[in-house]
Amino acid sequence: MAADSTPAARSSSGRRALTVACVVAVAAVGSVTRPFEWAATVLVLVAGAAALARAIRAESPVRLKDPALRRGTAIWSALLLAAAGWEAYAFVRQPDWLKPSDQHPTLSTLLDPALEHGPLRFAGWLAWLAVGYWLVTR
Repeated sequence: MAADSTPAARSSSGRRALTVACVVAVAAVGSVTRPFEWAATVLVLVAGAAALARAIRAESPVRLKDPALRRGTAIWSALLLAAAGWEAYAFVRQPDWLKPSDQHPTLSTLLDPALEHGPLRFAGWLAWLAVGYWLVTR
């Protein structure tokens, strides 16, 4: 018998196929939503909540015993916090939170011209979800 025919392997591959199907479905739905509308916001919140739940449930095999790994983690965490702070500042400073602002552009506002067409929007959503999944599972 092949190793893939065991119940655990089938369950794992079935879960992986379900995850891929969900990611593609969310990307497809996201690609037809209008930017800065409530549907897109709800979709982002649901995907973020699912990623957060997955990250909290998973055990991390990485132990930060190596000083170089701790330093790298601290540096990348600081860069991520700085980027999130800039994004939050730009969003809060917008005159209308439902319309993009040229004076205080967020990352979404800057990427919107490149991702405004269907296939590129789908690819953008797919890339965003794939990177998020990769970050949560690694």
